[in-house]
Amino acid sequence: MDILTNTYNLDNLKWDSKSVNEYKGNLIEIVDSIPSFERKPFKIGRSENKNLDVVVNTSDGGIPIATVSKSYSLVQHFDILRFISMAFEKLRYNIEETECDLYLTEYGERMLLRIQFLRGHIFDPGDGHQLIPQLHVRNSVDGNDPLSFELFWYRLICKNGLMCLDTESRLSKRHTKSLKTELLTGYLSKNTSKILSEKETYAKWKQKELNADTDIEILQNWIDTIVSNSWGHNCAERVYSIIETGQDVKVTRFKDKTTEENEDSYIIRVSLEGDVPGAQPAENIYDVANALSWVSSHQNSLPKQYKMMLQVPTMLKELESSLG
Repeated sequence: MDILTNTYNLDNLKWDSKSVNEYKGNLIEIVDSIPSFERKPFKIGRSENKNLDVVVNTSDGGIPIATVSKSYSLVQHFDILRFISMAFEKLRYNIEETECDLYLTEYGERMLLRIQFLRGHIFDPGDGHQLIPQLHVRNSVDGNDPLSFELFWYRLICKNGLMCLDTESRLSKRHTKSLKTELLTGYLSKNTSKILSEKETYAKWKQKELNADTDIEILQNWIDTIVSNSWGHNCAERVYSIIETGQDVKVTRFKDKTTEENEDSYIIRVSLEGDVPGAQPAENIYDVANALSWVSSHQNSLPKQYKMMLQVPTMLKELESSLG
């Protein structure tokens, strides 16, 4: 299999133009990669700003990374990991069996942590490629992102953050001086059962076969309208290619200089990038879901990944409705 090695390998991840580094390990091991921070007066010599403090990365020589208000409560990333570990222990989740992808901006001020857990609930929807529950945790120490928790499904074959069908089940909390373990244990107890119930939907999508004689035109129209309007032409081309061939593509658009009649005329160049792991020409709605999930989770912007992943369930509902 030709695994993608260039355009969409996510080597140049960004978070609002900030470079992002990735670390791996379980919940115990990943702590070693977490920087620590400290609030200090925002001043030069004896001149101090009465409204703002500065947050510095004490793990990296005291580099200043942001200014925050005097009332801002700094919640350290390592406090979040300790908080998660305590909640997992109360729920009797095996911390050593967790697998984490930790994303930190260059100076560590923003964190995205994706934790594979509940290995006892891995399931195969019918295509031979397993899904596992994954907890997404976001935090920042620069005041830009509130602490949030969200459950997704993760497709083990292709680093594909599949989706969460219940896109409203997000726990978001403003920074406060203390975090109560019951906050996360309650959220996980309630929403884990919700996400596990989504197995039925994925199995149903796997059984909903696409009719080559009647459904292909509907599928193409859905890509040209729903997908293209939501994600743009380039991403729509990528989705179409994966559905048609099982391969991702690179789409290049440039102005057509051969004609003066239409200044807005463009030439589109599409080049195959390689097989998408676990993908095949779409035979059912579940294959379409995987194509959407691959494209949404393989963007070089973390905020864009998140935004697009949340749009996948609605787009699939539109397709189901059109297919009848």
